[in-house]
Amino acid sequence: MDITFLVNMNIKTLFRIIMIIFFIVILNLSCHGKRDALGADNEIRVICSDIDKEIIEEYLSKIFIDTLFTPEPEPYYHLKFSNPDSYRDLKTQSHIVVAAINRQQGNSGYSLVKKLLSPEQFKITEDKDPVLITKDLFANKQLFIIINANSKEHLFSTISSKRPIYRKLVNEQFLSRQNRFIFGDDRNTSLEDSLRMEFGWSMKIPWGWDIIKKAPDSNFVWLGREMPFQWIGISWLDGNIVNNELLIGDYLWQSPSNTYGFIQFNDYKFELKKMDYNGEYAWRAQGIWETIEIKESKGGPFRSYIFYDSKNNRTYHLNFLIYYPGNNKTIFMRQMDMVVKTFKIN
Repeated sequence: MDITFLVNMNIKTLFRIIMIIFFIVILNLSCHGKRDALGADNEIRVICSDIDKEIIEEYLSKIFIDTLFTPEPEPYYHLKFSNPDSYRDLKTQSHIVVAAINRQQGNSGYSLVKKLLSPEQFKITEDKDPVLITKDLFANKQLFIIINANSKEHLFSTISSKRPIYRKLVNEQFLSRQNRFIFGDDRNTSLEDSLRMEFGWSMKIPWGWDIIKKAPDSNFVWLGREMPFQWIGISWLDGNIVNNELLIGDYLWQSPSNTYGFIQFNDYKFELKKMDYNGEYAWRAQGIWETIEIKESKGGPFRSYIFYDSKNNRTYHLNFLIYYPGNNKTIFMRQMDMVVKTFKIN
């Protein structure tokens, strides 16, 4: 057999193998090449022209209405506005809103929306529903919203229908992004195991949290973390009180002084309502806590969940609070809310 033929055949075979490997690599990169979205989880990047900013800000402020009272009001989400020429630099942020209302051709936001939407999409949003929502468009764990309204009235007519959708999607994204951050590989599993063995219940405990006080005789466990100061209290009592609103109210009001010992709840912005907690009938309370009989007064926001465990005939009270004066506390409060919702009775 001609040696030249063998050499050429081997070269062709080698070339095919190289090309197959190349296409496999390209395919993997196309499937997994997106990076995670950038930006803080409590920021919404809004890209629009100055001529539309006031209307868009008013609209989004009516959508994202969640507020934490500390006692000063702190919004769950902050709107950060940028001009359309910054779109390329910001399109991989975690929360993006690209918006246009004014129909002038000189409106740079209007021009950007026209580029982003197909002619069919542009006509549908301009004539019917002015809002398009998609996920993971340019990055993983990204929420991307385009607003193309022909007037303020056209846009504002969607508030009641879009508000629950927006808030649900943004909250789901927050939980997804934060879940990896607070429940990563560095959890305090030794403390989790110790509490499960001693008390018969478990909870995922992030790194940095530890026991401040453990009082089995009084059915109370106090967990804490510094920088900023965050507390989680788990207490329980025999019997069921969740069906009696008066008993629940009295129990809640007495609880902080009976457990922590030097704080109380203030009636400012105090809220108590029924809810579902991990599939169980429960109560949620939230408001402001404050120190008592201490020279340097302190305070901040708190939240409590109270529910009944029928198998063990116990009422559980999960409480968390924070002290972080002068700083935003919403993300930390929502992180602690995620932690206490991992509570399980074995």
